[in-house]
Amino acid sequence: MGPRLFKSNAADKASAMSFRQRMALFTPAVAFVTIYTSAAMFNFGYDVGVFSGLQAMAPFKKRFGKCDADGTCAIPSYLSSIMNSTPYLGKLLGTWVAAPLAERFGRKKSLMFIAICSLIGTILQISATTAAQFTVGRITCYFMTGICMLMIPSYLAETAPQELRGLIGGQIQIQIMFSQVVANLINYGTKQLDTDACWMIPLGIQFVMPTILIAAYPFLVESPRWLISRGETEAASAALRKLRKNTDPQTLNEELSVMLYARTNDGKGGWTEVFTGTNRRRAGVAILGMLAQQLSGQIFTSQYGVLFYQQQGYGNSFALGIIYTSLQFATALFTSFIVDRVGRRPLLLGGGVAQATFLYLVGGLGTIAHPNSAAKDTLVAGLMLFGVFFGLTWAPLSYITMAEAPARRVAEKTSMLANSISITFAFIISFTVPYLVNADYAGLGARVGFLYGSTTVCVTVLCWLFVPEMKGRSLEELDALFEKGTPTRAFRKAVVHVGREDVGENGELNKPGKVVVEEVERV
Repeated sequence: MGPRLFKSNAADKASAMSFRQRMALFTPAVAFVTIYTSAAMFNFGYDVGVFSGLQAMAPFKKRFGKCDADGTCAIPSYLSSIMNSTPYLGKLLGTWVAAPLAERFGRKKSLMFIAICSLIGTILQISATTAAQFTVGRITCYFMTGICMLMIPSYLAETAPQELRGLIGGQIQIQIMFSQVVANLINYGTKQLDTDACWMIPLGIQFVMPTILIAAYPFLVESPRWLISRGETEAASAALRKLRKNTDPQTLNEELSVMLYARTNDGKGGWTEVFTGTNRRRAGVAILGMLAQQLSGQIFTSQYGVLFYQQQGYGNSFALGIIYTSLQFATALFTSFIVDRVGRRPLLLGGGVAQATFLYLVGGLGTIAHPNSAAKDTLVAGLMLFGVFFGLTWAPLSYITMAEAPARRVAEKTSMLANSISITFAFIISFTVPYLVNADYAGLGARVGFLYGSTTVCVTVLCWLFVPEMKGRSLEELDALFEKGTPTRAFRKAVVHVGREDVGENGELNKPGKVVVEEVERV
């Protein structure tokens, strides 16, 4: 008996599914994996949000900054630059460690390591008496984040039903946004304290999530694809049954069959393979997805927002920080429910145009020498609306694109490359923002909107040219589409014919064979 052929136009089928049909695929195991991995990302967003506020707190400035003769304390531009940018070096190191760590020990054990690193980094920060120790603590926490950024999108893509991959992948950014809202709320509650408790209490909250991760660890499901790569077929079958509890046996066996023959983590390709043939195109898409986040200039609003509002003369700068992060959280949450229906490309392109528009608005208002209150309010509104469209589009879609685009043989290496380039740009932007904005250096202020608006336009054009529609496709179908050289704008309507051998009820192979891509039709 030869392989059975399935005609798959998954993108259209995914669009046609109702919300209730999608939720039927959301089994308890899938929900647990989603919540667990999202919680692992909590401390990254929380750290960014907390530190944005700490820089504006008087006791924090007194402890780690410089004070003049009249007792006014501030964190110098050079120190602010170092404390905000050097943690990205830890994040970069984390991305390099993530692939060998996850490949050797699996996704599950790697998450335990992440929790331990988070605890160590938090201890270093909360016990700090110098800016150097505090920064080392942030670097340690960002090292944990680097591992998360590389491993978690792949882990979610490997465990999620293809119809829910966009929704579930978007939870990473939702958790980051949510944690920033929490951070801003706690900062707002402690900002009036005149002791070190005002900054130590917000930092202490970072102990909560890693403690929960350690306690819930035994209930986590390992990636079936990783288990297959280790030759543990029965364990992979059992894990898949947990993840697809409500799926009929035939469909489950078909999915396992494709995993078995595709050997998604078996026979890893070398670095040269990342840049060879269609893999080069796929690496470019993943890099572009991650780079979009940084070149939008969101670091300016997320890391320096509260301080910038304060410099503009707003006494309620902490409240504005809460509003900004709350808007981003709400929009990212909304996107998670529509991304698998609307698709990736419309959100990426529409979001890019909207972000650039509001960044140019902010830049234009920054040219006013003596702005009145109406101009200042409009400037803040422009920043808020930029944040809305960033949270709605590029923020969650960066991680989804990075998880979907790479070829499975070189997925870890491609993701490592994409993250490394993204982090390098994040380091550069984070390091240069104080020098670009502050009056004692370039003094651009809000005029940086012209710079980041222009880079956003460039990225939007590149997305239109190179990022295909990947919604509703299995990872194996995406392999077929890229391998066949399907044009970017033909992905959505393409029909893939895939041959799948039978698999027994317990995951055993009924006969040898392999996945066969018969053809890709361009409709």
